[in-house]
Amino acid sequence: MKFFTLLKKELRESLVLMVLALLAFTVLAGLSIRDFGRRGGDDYQNYVRKDYTQLFHHAPVNETGDMLMFISMSLGVALGILHFWVPLLTRTWSFLLHRSVSRAMILSSKILCAALAFAGGLGIPWIWAHWYVNHVRTTGFPPNPRVLWEGWLFIGLGFTLYLGIALSAMTSARWYTTRFFGVIFTIFVLCWVFTLSSISAALGLLAVSLVILLGQLGATFSTREF
Repeated sequence: MKFFTLLKKELRESLVLMVLALLAFTVLAGLSIRDFGRRGGDDYQNYVRKDYTQLFHHAPVNETGDMLMFISMSLGVALGILHFWVPLLTRTWSFLLHRSVSRAMILSSKILCAALAFAGGLGIPWIWAHWYVNHVRTTGFPPNPRVLWEGWLFIGLGFTLYLGIALSAMTSARWYTTRFFGVIFTIFVLCWVFTLSSISAALGLLAVSLVILLGQLGATFSTREF
């Protein structure tokens, strides 16, 4: 019961950021799909003459990838600051930790809140965009499932950045030593992901990175003195 109370508190405080992310991506993706629906048939014919495989990638969901990536990263930064840096800078961690709840419960509520924010604010509209675009205008070809997984990869990278910022806030190291290891590690993973040609390898790297950051964050948070 206490956990759900903490979770509701975190969701309430994060609601504005989640709604802003949802609205930003939905509006931008909607405009892209609307423009796609107004095009003629020549764009398909030109691509078909060259290579059938290119037709799979001629869709507005591909063009929204950069937008999804930017919004996901922005949401990760904003939530990481709200959940971990704000209590640190306002010196309210000691008050939060001295309530009748465990540190593991407090940390879990924040992480689950962030996961729900990414899933609800970006994951749902991304699935809608990927599904809806093929109903705007019949192409005769099914949508490429790789594009769907690439979108979830971008969302996962935003969540990874959230964990990196959280770890940087919770470590007691000096800013000029290893204080921002979490953020640097996330940037390294981000660069590495874009060198991989296989989506399964990229998702595997993302999963390993999440495990490393979650383990480090849990260990650091449980021993940090406030």
